[in-house]
Amino acid sequence: MIFKYINTLLACLLAVSLTACSSSSSSGDSSAVTAVSMSAAPSPANAPVMMAGNKVFTTAEGHTITLTKAYLVISSTTIETTCGTTFSAALEKALDVLVPQAHAHTTTTPTSTGVPYVIDLLAADDVPESIGGMSPAVADYCGVDVDLFAADDDALNLPVGAGEPDMNGRTVFIEGSYSLNGGAGAGVIKIDTGATLINRNLLLSALMMISASTPTGSVSLGINYDTWFDAVDLSVLETETATTTNPSDANVSQVLQNITASIHQL
Repeated sequence: MIFKYINTLLACLLAVSLTACSSSSSSGDSSAVTAVSMSAAPSPANAPVMMAGNKVFTTAEGHTITLTKAYLVISSTTIETTCGTTFSAALEKALDVLVPQAHAHTTTTPTSTGVPYVIDLLAADDVPESIGGMSPAVADYCGVDVDLFAADDDALNLPVGAGEPDMNGRTVFIEGSYSLNGGAGAGVIKIDTGATLINRNLLLSALMMISASTPTGSVSLGINYDTWFDAVDLSVLETETATTTNPSDANVSQVLQNITASIHQL
């Protein structure tokens, strides 16, 4: 009788233990605390890496560009588990459209950063700065959707100081100068727009696998600013932007398309 009681007790203890183990195993992934950090940096494609300050480089056509101010707003980044044909690691050709509509402030979600961040392209090259973070569900992530539209007044890293632009309502602000190849001419560059650019669907170089055992990840974005004026008629661009920046003008449109195409993974 005693042995029967002991056996019954052991069986109950074993059942409780198995239930607890089963519960712990099944809830491991869902209870994992995850964190993915996003960062970005100016990163020349062809020019030498430069320290903070004016950026001087040569276009594909051999023209010399000097940037004295250059700001780009990354309004949000979203990591994706499904990456279709629009996702690529590098864009081989310019896009042919801009998105004209305005956007409201984005919202932070478990898979996206929701606060716009102003990138200063005159910062030191290849030194990523944090632009936000998220806490996504356990999954394998293949790409990042990068949205580019105007900052609002609670955007991060807004420029301050005398002579700096108010980036509230702006997406891109560029000031500088150009010198044409062969001494054929020189002039000024100014692009100032709140246009919404085509988003960049960036395919990651490898799956970012977020799991209970690997709960953290990171993505660093590079911006090839030295490609922004490739295939651009700089003299005509200067004329197009003499009073305002119209994204529908051919050379302005080319610059904005080049900006989207310049975003890549470091």
